[in-house]
Amino acid sequence: MPERKTARWKVIVGYVAFSLAALVVSVYLTFPYEALRARVQAEAEAAGLYVKMGSIGPGLFGVRARQVQISKRATGAEEKPPEPLIIKSVSMRPTLFPLGVAVKADALGGSVSAEVGGLREVVVRASAEELNLSEGNVKGFSGLDLSGKAGGELELVIPLAAIGGSKVKEPDLGQASGKLTLELSEVTVNGGSVEIAIPMYGPEPTPVDLPKIGLGEVNGAIKFDKGAGTIEDFTVKGKGLEVKASGTLKLAKRLEYSEPNVEVRLKTDPEFSKSLGVYGMGLSALPPDPKDSSWRLARLTGYLGRPSFR
Repeated sequence: MPERKTARWKVIVGYVAFSLAALVVSVYLTFPYEALRARVQAEAEAAGLYVKMGSIGPGLFGVRARQVQISKRATGAEEKPPEPLIIKSVSMRPTLFPLGVAVKADALGGSVSAEVGGLREVVVRASAEELNLSEGNVKGFSGLDLSGKAGGELELVIPLAAIGGSKVKEPDLGQASGKLTLELSEVTVNGGSVEIAIPMYGPEPTPVDLPKIGLGEVNGAIKFDKGAGTIEDFTVKGKGLEVKASGTLKLAKRLEYSEPNVEVRLKTDPEFSKSLGVYGMGLSALPPDPKDSSWRLARLTGYLGRPSFR
């Protein structure tokens, strides 16, 4: 019988496929996962956070870390280290358009996905779906005992700016443009505490224990132009409670130093105010809105990291 010869194109395709498979396997086997872990932890520490990973290794076309814990950096004055936010898994892979990375997290019973990349500027696109605010140790991490669902989208274009007089450039959040939208449903604050500056007690933040508050539906949208954010929509509609907010948010290079200048209008029914106890009395002490006396008026200023409410 005459000998059959394999078509030349099939041989070429076979060699290319084998070479690609060998490259992928070699990358998976030799990728410096521990070096990546150390780099992530170093970058987080520079941002004031501590990151711990249960494991890190190969994922689908990228890298996957499991049982990720993110906590605020401890200070010497604290009796015990801050509690972490727990994320089930985080996957990261490279992208070409734009040149950068794509990240997907299995977190709080839902999912968070993001793409970050660019050469002349940093483009950030992120979305969150079906996040359960009572999972992932949100209470321990934030100090707020929450329940409800959350989602939203973020799109930002962040310019690169030189540091001092050097030629090194870093993303400058204070000049970012884009939009943030939030959608929360069936939200309830079941307790917890926050630190907020109250003028009558001085400039330093004061711990405030929160009562149970049914916020219900929360929707918000902020548009940013060169770091100047304008609230296009912010409403809270709960049982016996309505909140509307307007104003601005000036971004800074570090998010916690961003400056809100927000006018908050609140309207509560008598039963809701009564359920808040002394806090209800505090709401009734707020000045009435000049446009509609059935609403109360307050203002949120300071910094995001140290807000002032009056």
